[in-house]
Amino acid sequence: MDERYDVIIVGLGPAGASLAWLLRNSGLKVLGLEMVSWNRLWGKPCGNAIGRHHFAETGLPEPRGDEIKQRVEGIDIISPKEDVVLRVKGEGYMIDRTKLGQRYVKEAMDSGVEVRLGVQALAPIIENGGVTGVIARNPDGSKTELRGNIVVDATGNSGVLRRRTPRQWPVNEPLKPTDANIAYREIVELDYEIEEPSYIRIYVNQEIAPGGYWWFFPEGARRANIGLGVQGGRGHPNPAVIYREKLLSRPEVRPVKVLDASGSLVPTRRPANTLVWNGFIGIGDNAYTVNPVHGGGMGYAMYAAYVASKAILEAHEAGDYSARGLWGANLGYMRTLGARQASLDIFRIFLQCLSNDDIEFGLRHGIMRAEDAYETSVTGELKANLGILDKISILLKSLGRPSLLPKLVLVARYMSRIKGLYQRYPEAPEGLARWVAEVEELYSEYKKALGVDW
Repeated sequence: MDERYDVIIVGLGPAGASLAWLLRNSGLKVLGLEMVSWNRLWGKPCGNAIGRHHFAETGLPEPRGDEIKQRVEGIDIISPKEDVVLRVKGEGYMIDRTKLGQRYVKEAMDSGVEVRLGVQALAPIIENGGVTGVIARNPDGSKTELRGNIVVDATGNSGVLRRRTPRQWPVNEPLKPTDANIAYREIVELDYEIEEPSYIRIYVNQEIAPGGYWWFFPEGARRANIGLGVQGGRGHPNPAVIYREKLLSRPEVRPVKVLDASGSLVPTRRPANTLVWNGFIGIGDNAYTVNPVHGGGMGYAMYAAYVASKAILEAHEAGDYSARGLWGANLGYMRTLGARQASLDIFRIFLQCLSNDDIEFGLRHGIMRAEDAYETSVTGELKANLGILDKISILLKSLGRPSLLPKLVLVARYMSRIKGLYQRYPEAPEGLARWVAEVEELYSEYKKALGVDW
């Protein structure tokens, strides 16, 4: 049976559920497919922290009631020796992902979005140079063909549809192992009351979490989400092994009960070169819409869904579901949040090259202050006291770190350059290949100047 829809959303995690909610009153015939059950919605392992500003930026409803496990006032970034703490203020939430996801999906369903759970997407239907539908397996094992003017891949890391598009399509862009972190986390009950549970903690330590960090995120006075991520593709130990060997012996990690334990791959890079192609949109982790520095993806997924919803409505009004007709999603994402994300990706590569001594030095001597860290995360620009270069240069030389200043200047320059390049994202698909070549040349030049060989 041929079933036709205006929009088919595959995956109802943060990206897909947000898009379904945003399209709920659009008048379009929308279908959402999800392979898991109702009680496992938004079940990907995660730190479960999200900044409040993401809801204001997208118009999505904020968590409420028992969807909130802990209100967050800020983040403490803790140095390798743990005697320097950079406190960054900012409102947010520790959420119950499943409960928030269930509300988004239920409100979408109540407004006419059709949702099918337990349905596994197997492959895109590709005809006449575009995606025209999805082949899916139903809960009873039977297969069905679902047709849609626009098919949205919101399947996370698996990228079920994107990975099965033709290799020559620019939307089929593989993830390099070194542009991802392998993460593991446990949600535990503790045998003590947490001091200042409204501040989540990030510990930067290359010996414990090489190329990443480990975290302690309170979910109330006696419960915490504790985990770590390590850079992929560089032969680092399994994070679950590190967790058991290096974190369980710490005084603040004293679980009396493990409530959940799991791991996942987390993209940590700039966004995919294009979110769209003919009849196709990718959002969320499969399109690498994440914060490259810390791997947080929920807020970025919501924003990708927001720009995708606008592009879908424009394409429907014009009756044009080609890459050109959907290009507004790229312009809306790349020139704003994508530009910030790309700039932070440059910063991420720099951070992954630092030793514990360099990190300790930078935090201890105020080269990066709390207000600078916040501005870098929000604007994607590294200022970090670089306006007083002469004073820093004298300080660095006198304290035995003369090589750190030119690296900081280099990083700031390339962060600005990549941000500018994304703000000049091409107006139409015809300009994409040339723009991608410029991006790749900039990255190659940057890594060579920084001495990065991965």
